[in-house]
Amino acid sequence: MAQGELVVCSGPFFTIEWGLDASGNCQARDYYYALMEAERAKALALFALMANIGRIYDTTKFHRETRKLYVFKPQPSRFFCFFMKGKRIIVVSAYRKQGQKTPEREIERAEKLMGEVLQEVRDDEAGRKERK
Repeated sequence: MAQGELVVCSGPFFTIEWGLDASGNCQARDYYYALMEAERAKALALFALMANIGRIYDTTKFHRETRKLYVFKPQPSRFFCFFMKGKRIIVVSAYRKQGQKTPEREIERAEKLMGEVLQEVRDDEAGRKERK
């Protein structure tokens, strides 16, 4: 898959991208495209707001979930993401909210996927250094 296909939206502050797991799949992207059109529009509006404004002040729409994970919150969905150098936000997993508290299994899945994305980046950078 070409890198451009991973970009959700881009603005002056951030580029929002889908994060691929070690198998080359993206759970968050698959979830997004399975949503009804109106729900996709709400998610895309939040992604675009972050990309273009650089911050979402409303914590009911975006907030820090753990030390490194953040979450976009277009009702009723949740999209876990993390920040990377180069003004990039990588969206790694998503789920439909069922209750008040974020399920621990969803946080664990997002952290695992974040680790896989970061490992792919490290491997890619190491490969580029070897070729030089």
